[in-house]
Amino acid sequence: MTAFIKEHSQVYVLIMIWAATIWFAGPLFYLVLPASVFLMRSRDMWPDMLFGFLVILIWSDMNPGIVPFRTVKTAKNTYIVALAIIYFMETARMQPSAGIFKVFLPFFGFSFLPIVASGEPLTSIQKTVSYALLYLVIPNHVLYCYRRQGWVFFRHLVIFIVVFLALQRALPYFTPHWWSFVAGRFRGFFGNPNGLSIFCYLCFMLVTVLFSVKPDLFSFKGKVVVYAVIVYFLIEGGSRTSVTSTLMFMLFYRFFAASPFLGFVAFLAFGAVVEAVSSNLPAILNAMGLHEYFRVETIADGSGRYFAWSFAWSKINEGGFFLFGGGFGNDEFIMRQHYPYLRTMGHHGGVHNSYLTMWFNVGIVGILIFFRSFLLIFAKAVKSAPYAFVIMFSVMFSVLYESWITGSLNPFTIILLCILTVLSEDEIVNWRAHVTTNDAGGVEEAPTVEPVPRLILPAR
Repeated sequence: MTAFIKEHSQVYVLIMIWAATIWFAGPLFYLVLPASVFLMRSRDMWPDMLFGFLVILIWSDMNPGIVPFRTVKTAKNTYIVALAIIYFMETARMQPSAGIFKVFLPFFGFSFLPIVASGEPLTSIQKTVSYALLYLVIPNHVLYCYRRQGWVFFRHLVIFIVVFLALQRALPYFTPHWWSFVAGRFRGFFGNPNGLSIFCYLCFMLVTVLFSVKPDLFSFKGKVVVYAVIVYFLIEGGSRTSVTSTLMFMLFYRFFAASPFLGFVAFLAFGAVVEAVSSNLPAILNAMGLHEYFRVETIADGSGRYFAWSFAWSKINEGGFFLFGGGFGNDEFIMRQHYPYLRTMGHHGGVHNSYLTMWFNVGIVGILIFFRSFLLIFAKAVKSAPYAFVIMFSVMFSVLYESWITGSLNPFTIILLCILTVLSEDEIVNWRAHVTTNDAGGVEEAPTVEPVPRLILPAR
């Protein structure tokens, strides 16, 4: 922990400067944020660039009622642009590049075509470019940080996430109650409790993958603390979908780790059991005393989601979006026009279903291309990590009730990309094959990439 504080104290100073700028000089943040990214690059603070991006994405998800932080929702675009510029400047140093973007390249190429049918083409172009840049920049940045620092980078990433989650608990003591809670559920820095739970669910899978690939990344006590913090906030968020997705991951992890075939059999059996139990779920939860936590009274109507799904499906067919969609952001454009009506029917927000959201945006053709790439990534990963498929199934269940995977600049997709990078990059997941033997017969890790020279700007 001491090494972490010593190495990353500067990023915490930057975060405080960002918060002060947002609160007291909002418009100036559009200049301060990208300048901070290039400053970190000049000081070789590569991991901090990723940590800072994660903080900005979380802040951009905050409740819009906290007016000063509305600036972050648009200023975050400057961060990904700055990261992209740095990536293109340093491409030669990052070779060989990560393979995730190449696998998804057919999808990104196709996703520009539906923009011709978009009601907001400029917004659609922006969202498409940002989505592509995220898949290009983040895996390469994570891989490059690993090459420079080895497993210390991932250790510090986990510590940063745990510390940031823990800091949320101080919010109720210094801010109004509504900043941290909504309807009795804790949301912390996130816009709603579901967002906090989704983030914790993805972080739970990330640390499990890291501990599986590198068992001695943390001591036993350290692992207990990491899991305790993540699970605590997962439960505090109170998202039924995220809790179920996490339990699904935990339940089938061992099955898939032992044998992918055994995992598939267990998963099919689980599906049959769920079908039998679902009709009696409210009664079961009442009997177990969990009716308040899982909000049994809203299960029957799906909290308005089922109506929204039916409404979205009708608009997909009526608007001619079935085959090719209407470009990224099309779902928001269509649903926004009908928000007053949807509220009268008990639904607040968007589609809340990644499959329907993607159908709105890129049609059935785009969905097939995307999940073809999604499947290829896990098919490759399963060769080195047999449990990879349980992550895939768990994510596919999670996005059935939330649309986070279709968004680029949110705090969720970036964690998924970190997981995919660890699983799909051979030099990480098979790190033992990339060690060298020293003269004494011992084993040491392969040397990391030489530090990048500091960026020196020419004199005026």
